Amino acid sequence: MKRIYIALSLVLAALCFASVETGFISGKTDSFIAKIEHADRLMNRLEFDDALKICEETEKEWYDNAKLIDTLLIHDYVDDIGISISRMTAFAQKQNRDMYLAESVQAKKELASIKESEFPLVENIL
Repeated sequence: MKRIYIALSLVLAALCFASVETGFISGKTDSFIAKIEHADRLMNRLEFDDALKICEETEKEWYDNAKLIDTLLIHDYVDDIGISISRMTAFAQKQNRDMYLAESVQAKKELASIKESEFPLVENIL
């Protein structure tokens, strides 16, 4: 009977860890998508300096959180998002709105993809 209790407690611990990890990743991706969309609005209004400031803050925050996110996700996905955010910053510096917006769409798709991949759905398990 003791083994059943131990097994159930391990399953419960795994479920708790999975839900915390899912919540963390979901919150972080929502936060980064919101920041990117704010920078998008600034770029569309041709407020390049303010958009650049938001991009630099987003890039710094991404790299500050990347190590923790990297322990939870596949390394390549984290790198791809970091590269997209870096490109967005470079395009904002050059005031190239079209290339910035194209890279912004890519970054938001990548962030949404990692968020969706963390939910306990059948297609994510198989």
